[in-house]
Amino acid sequence: MESPIKLYEYFWQALNDYASSKGYGVQRNIAVQAGVTEAFISQIMAGTNKASARTQAAIARACGFHTLEDMLQAGKSIRIKSTAPETEHNLIIQVHSQSEKNLLNGSIDDYRGIPLYVSGRLAAGANGMAFDPYEPPASMVVIYKPEIQGSARHNLAALKVGGDSMAPTIPRGAIVVVDLSDKEQIDGRIFVVNVPDGGIDMAAVKRVRRWEKGMGFVLISDNAGYPPDISILEWHRLCVGRVVWMSKDVRQA
Repeated sequence: MESPIKLYEYFWQALNDYASSKGYGVQRNIAVQAGVTEAFISQIMAGTNKASARTQAAIARACGFHTLEDMLQAGKSIRIKSTAPETEHNLIIQVHSQSEKNLLNGSIDDYRGIPLYVSGRLAAGANGMAFDPYEPPASMVVIYKPEIQGSARHNLAALKVGGDSMAPTIPRGAIVVVDLSDKEQIDGRIFVVNVPDGGIDMAAVKRVRRWEKGMGFVLISDNAGYPPDISILEWHRLCVGRVVWMSKDVRQA
């Protein structure tokens, strides 16, 4: 069971996080709703005064939490923002102690949240194909930036692979990160490519080579059970981006 001191740390952190997210005037609103003075709220946030359990519960309700426990759980979380240029998302990550939170907060700049798309639908963009900007991401993937090296500052998207055509390199269910800014054509590398399907542009993960017998590209599956396909699309229309990272379930490995 958590100690009273530890629980109060969560409360203090959650209150400061909430106030920071709301901006100017929020302390007055909290004070009015909780039935305390604005100066008292300021003292609590500064750590120069403490609230009783009853007052903590009142402040939690004033901040929009149903219970004090909900606010304490919020105090045990951190928020990582996606840096995707199209839109901004917040991901809340639960940790198990204040020390874990302090450690992660101290290295927050080493991580990046990347929007995850599951439908695979694409839209035309100024530089070729991109994931449909009107489709809200299904979730987010948090990546340790050193793992993606030079791609960390690029426009990235994550995609869940639905088929097994790239197995065993990329198994069904794996999540790949696509660098939408890296469209340099390199023979034999793995890209997300545009495969028109019934009038809808869909994303597929393939190894790509130039077609030696004519214009176009050969889309190769690493799974020998899938024959190569030929695409006659021009590169700027075919290429969505290069696959730069993958996560997968290794329990059956």
